Amino acid sequence: MSGFLDQAKEKVRETVATGKLKADEFQANRAQSDLFKQLGAAYYAEQRQGAPHDEVARLLGLLDAHAESHASEGGTGSAPGPEGGEPPGPVGLA
Repeated sequence: MSGFLDQAKEKVRETVATGKLKADEFQANRAQSDLFKQLGAAYYAEQRQGAPHDEVARLLGLLDAHAESHASEGGTGSAPGPEGGEPPGPVGLA
């Protein structure tokens, strides 16, 4: 009977650990998404409303730091481009 309980306890620990990893990954993705949203708004303000570039540069730095801190986790970093180099540029702005 104790063997069964030990197996059940181990399964619960594994499930909790997996859930925590998923929650952490979700939070990191959410933070990255929020930064991209802010960057888009700052870029629009810069290009169309004459806002200074400072906010765009600050948000780009935060996104770079976020990607670097999560790259080792295999999570929310930007995907590499087709040749494994830099990510592709914006679509339709040629």
